[in-house]
Amino acid sequence: MGCIMTRTKLCIVGACGRLGKSIIQESVDNFEIVGAVEHSSSNFLDKSLKDLSIIDSDIKINSSSNLSSAISKADVIISATIPDSELINAPVYVQNNKKVIIGTTGFSDKQYSQLVSILDKKIPSIITSNFSIGMNFLFYISELVGKLSDEFEISINEKHHSQKIDSPSGTALSIAKIISESKGYENLVFDRSKHGKRKKPELEVTSERLGGTPGIHEVSIAGQHEILRFEHIAFSRLAFARGALSAASWLNNISDPQIYSMQDVISR
Repeated sequence: MGCIMTRTKLCIVGACGRLGKSIIQESVDNFEIVGAVEHSSSNFLDKSLKDLSIIDSDIKINSSSNLSSAISKADVIISATIPDSELINAPVYVQNNKKVIIGTTGFSDKQYSQLVSILDKKIPSIITSNFSIGMNFLFYISELVGKLSDEFEISINEKHHSQKIDSPSGTALSIAKIISESKGYENLVFDRSKHGKRKKPELEVTSERLGGTPGIHEVSIAGQHEILRFEHIAFSRLAFARGALSAASWLNNISDPQIYSMQDVISR
């Protein structure tokens, strides 16, 4: 007799968002959706995933006010909401001893510190600004810029769809943090018109919002006589959905209660 593979059970928080829907749709073959959650004022509450034409499932959209019930059957939770919601929901994940992957961006430094304080050493969790495997490889490349001489200056540009709330993107800020630590930049500049001539400690980060653009990030490295560019283009949200599901498979096999990153997932 062949062995029966047990599918990882998922609850998606932010199920009706762009990323949430993509994750649910991509999960069908290898995962089981056992919960779907939206905020308490959502128009989608009590409608099934089938009603909403997401997948052929009778799982209904639960309110975040009933979060404990919604996540009760899940092995892993994948959450993509807003920072305030994550800070409200995170203690519930801990109280229910549930593994969670948080892909929300836009945290202030204070909010991020609060989130880490809630989760760290309590449950296995992943916090990431970007689920894409390719983008996480760009994070790795960005760690190497400190090997370049001071002749080379670096800038970051990001483009996203016009409905994206945070700017710069969480991913661009993650790249900026990595490069700043590697290269010794002290200040981020988001609007050159307010700063004039570039100074050595500055790292420039610019943003554009255009139509339905899923996500483009470019790192430019320029010397006096040459320029090198690394560009990541997410031309489908499936890049993020598949990365999130890879993270869920990985986290489901982790028991040590600490905060992990996508770097841990891709280096497995």
